[in-house]
Amino acid sequence: MTIRHSARSLSAAIFTTVLCVATAASAQTKLDMTAFGGASNLPVWIAQDRGLFAKEGLDIKLDRTTGSTPQMDDIMAGKYPIATTSIDNVVAFHEGQGAKSFDKYDVIGVGGVHSGLNTVIARPEIKTYADIKGKTIAVDSANSGYAFVLYKILANKGLKFGQDYQLVSVGGGPERLAAMKENKAVAAIVSAPNDTDAKNMGYTILDDAAAALGGYQGSAYVVRRDWAKAHEKEVVSWLKAIIAAHDYVYANKADSIKILQARIKDLSDADAEIIYSSLTTGAGGLNKRADINMAGMKAVLDLRAEYGTPKKTLTDPGKYVDMSYHKKALSGM
Repeated sequence: MTIRHSARSLSAAIFTTVLCVATAASAQTKLDMTAFGGASNLPVWIAQDRGLFAKEGLDIKLDRTTGSTPQMDDIMAGKYPIATTSIDNVVAFHEGQGAKSFDKYDVIGVGGVHSGLNTVIARPEIKTYADIKGKTIAVDSANSGYAFVLYKILANKGLKFGQDYQLVSVGGGPERLAAMKENKAVAAIVSAPNDTDAKNMGYTILDDAAAALGGYQGSAYVVRRDWAKAHEKEVVSWLKAIIAAHDYVYANKADSIKILQARIKDLSDADAEIIYSSLTTGAGGLNKRADINMAGMKAVLDLRAEYGTPKKTLTDPGKYVDMSYHKKALSGM
């Protein structure tokens, strides 16, 4: 074989390889997601960084939302076909208890993110729940699920809703922490890494919210029902990647911590260990296999029935959750 012929063969091989890679990349289905910030996004980050979405033929972009209402605006407008959000948000908007109403609202949970991965924190001068009396707490919105969680915990500690404290609605976890820093509020519920940041600043950790309630389904992976029916293949493929990512978190501590530190700015080794532990242990960790905690769903419905307006009796989780796609994903793994 001549040198010239070998060179031509090598060039052809390189071209074929590049073409195959380019074809595979172009064949990936691009989907945008929206989520609140925080360490509970770890499974999505893992699925992105470790090629789990790519393995399922997906190219996923994750954007951060600043609040439940703008997030629902974006989902219903079709900007984001997939999202992570409090499952209570889904219940609220279905029942006309959200901040606004939507025509043909059909968002459903198809997988679980975590079972209430939140911490009740307070400014340094607040040492007990009793110290909150007469002061202001920060919430996402007054009619949101995590606000209800805080109301219930405060009620169990003797502080009456609408009487013993005031509210300020500021948005997501970073905004709630900022409200406390600026002394606009003395307490709030936040998730990692904001709870770790607060602890490092000398704030008081009052409770693990899920443990205080005895179980709660927190965030869920959600889609529009009509979109899912028309895109079953994409939903199932996406769930296969997410289930694998949840499995990965529990099976690969060192690499999960590495990804946390790559994604969360200035996260120390010690804080990364704390966050990883909160994600994988205790009452409010990541849902194993991205399943939904149906007992926790009952707690969600009970709280919304108690604090939501207009008042409604809520008993059927199937109105807000469809696990058929999750079952199909599991069967294909």
